Amino acid sequence: MIAPGTSEAIAAARGLVWPGGPLYRDAHYLMAEVELDADRAAPWVPFPLRLDRPARATLFTAHFPWTAFGSVYCEAGLLLHVRLGPVRGVFCPWMIVDDDTALIAGRELLGYPKKLGQVAFERSGDSIVSEASRRGERLLTLNAKLGERIEAPPPAIGQLHFNVRSALGVSVPKLIAFRPAERPIEVREATASLRCDPARRDPLSTLGLGDVLSARLHRVDLTGGWPPVPLCPVSPRWFASNLLVRVH
Repeated sequence: MIAPGTSEAIAAARGLVWPGGPLYRDAHYLMAEVELDADRAAPWVPFPLRLDRPARATLFTAHFPWTAFGSVYCEAGLLLHVRLGPVRGVFCPWMIVDDDTALIAGRELLGYPKKLGQVAFERSGDSIVSEASRRGERLLTLNAKLGERIEAPPPAIGQLHFNVRSALGVSVPKLIAFRPAERPIEVREATASLRCDPARRDPLSTLGLGDVLSARLHRVDLTGGWPPVPLCPVSPRWFASNLLVRVH
């Protein structure tokens, strides 16, 4: 395990690569970058991570028409833009999927706090309508009108990820890091509208999410390979205070 904030931790984070064969083909990610209230979002981020400045988040809905493990499913999630020392990345405090295999694999292997829910993702020409709900409550609505193709796009999911991986009980939660490898198929600019509804078990609306700053549709292939790198333990107090958001 690598001590937090050390040169070894930063070097490990910078050099992470995710080689291997295809796990997803033609994955569709509709992603909206939004303003974020740093004071309200900070408790969702474990030390030694810190929110990047200015505070930003990416909300997304996604559709996976082909996976190496045989599931066709949809997903919705939140990525907070963070830093570990000088290294930028994203941290995922919330995600729902509509497939149990994807839920188990994502939680156990990569630390995504996946919960079962309902996610609709429909594309008709240049229009996308997507919605995420859980336990009878609508959580997230993300609709978009697609624009021009981007020839040199930034990555969608192929950036440095920090997650917390732990089993309930005596296991110590650990901060892990990894970087998926993505191959863009097509990336389009988008004009998006976003709505987050209040919900007791999934309190996205309490984060102080602001205006949509930019939006894109990414169609990508994703590959997998080496396991994530453990960086350091996470405070049990932080884990306990965020447990209900992750599992409730």
